[in-house]
Amino acid sequence: MVRYITLNFSSLPESKAHLANDDSRQEHYNWRTRENTLNSTAPQFRTAISLPDTPHPVRIHFLHIKSPHSHAIPLLFLPSFPIPNLSPLLAPLYKPLTEPDDSLSQPFHLIVPSLPGLGFSDALKSDEKLLEQTAEIFDILMRRLGYEFYLTSSTGSGRASPAGIDYHLARLMGEKHSSSCLGTHLLEPRVDKPKLGSWAWTKFTVAKFFHASLFGYTASDFHALRESETTVARQETSGERLPLLANRKSIGFGVVGTLGLREPNTISYALCDSPVGLLSLVCSALRRASPQHTLNSEEIIDITQMAWLPGPEAGLRFWSCAVEEVKNLKLERRPKKKAKVAVTVFDDGDGDGYVCPAWVGQKFDVLATQRVEGKPGLLSYERSDVIVTGVRNLATAVQAIDGRLNLADLDKVVVGNGSQTPIRTAVAGEESFVEWEEDSPNTVVAISR
Repeated sequence: MVRYITLNFSSLPESKAHLANDDSRQEHYNWRTRENTLNSTAPQFRTAISLPDTPHPVRIHFLHIKSPHSHAIPLLFLPSFPIPNLSPLLAPLYKPLTEPDDSLSQPFHLIVPSLPGLGFSDALKSDEKLLEQTAEIFDILMRRLGYEFYLTSSTGSGRASPAGIDYHLARLMGEKHSSSCLGTHLLEPRVDKPKLGSWAWTKFTVAKFFHASLFGYTASDFHALRESETTVARQETSGERLPLLANRKSIGFGVVGTLGLREPNTISYALCDSPVGLLSLVCSALRRASPQHTLNSEEIIDITQMAWLPGPEAGLRFWSCAVEEVKNLKLERRPKKKAKVAVTVFDDGDGDGYVCPAWVGQKFDVLATQRVEGKPGLLSYERSDVIVTGVRNLATAVQAIDGRLNLADLDKVVVGNGSQTPIRTAVAGEESFVEWEEDSPNTVVAISR
């Protein structure tokens, strides 16, 4: 590992550092106190990863929370875009997965990276195929940590995600890196009903006609479809429309989702210049995702700080580029060997349409299914048990058909490939560590708490 550092304002522009430390502007919010809280969230690391044909490595910030159990399985957690890994929205997931109360429940080693350009991860240098680049970077990260085989899970609804980033990134992990990612947990995947005339459509039509449990469908599927269709019909007949700046697909990101993505730099400069404007956008997104959420003021400002301190421009460019990339991904031929997935769907699609798990089988090898009542909302924060159950369902199903997940416990983080020479060794308290050049590839940098 490398020299220990603490998250602070040393790398921020002078103007931002001044504003963040100015007590007259902080009111009752003390960033230094919150900084200590974030630093104690989980063991944090940063590593520089280079991709083929890219001259500069990208530093990825990630949490690595190791379970004390020897039979723990490595799990790559993908934060819901645009949430960074230090967000309080994700914290409720960590302990139930690494240290379950039930001794019979499967534990996991958690690796939670921030997407490039979010939190303390560097932005990608190229705007081409950002989702594919990110999936490749995360696969390299898992291998660098010594996890030859692992599982992946999204943490937010794929249908509600801006540009479907949550869904497409998770499915790319399973499709493009199936030799190491042995299974993926998808939350509300972006799949459509079977096309007219196909065999899948015939099975759907027969099962729907009899309202029978056939071909992977259940009576609850048809009830949810009926409710969803009623909601859409009511909106159309009543003339109920969303205002221009409240695009449902953008979950409250408003002007960013409808106009801002055409020129992401323009809106990002405005948000960066106005922390209050960014706070308003965050509050709008949270309210639309979950009108009755219980986040307190400090947590909401934490979420805003995590977006404002590194600047929103990289995240907005990622979003803008993903919109175009997703169009191309839909045209790509799917791999002959389907990726193995577990699926979680919700019976209240809020008018966006219900996803039958059987539809997912057209594109994936579905190993496990979970149907949940209500809306996703702020799922990782309010209903973390849904994600935990979905992940465990996936692990059980994969272990039943693939013995490669039965890994021995790792004694330490694997750093690099052994080809580098350490600059010096030192002792910090009771921990020994090795210091490397700061931006050296194949290096894992430990961020102290």
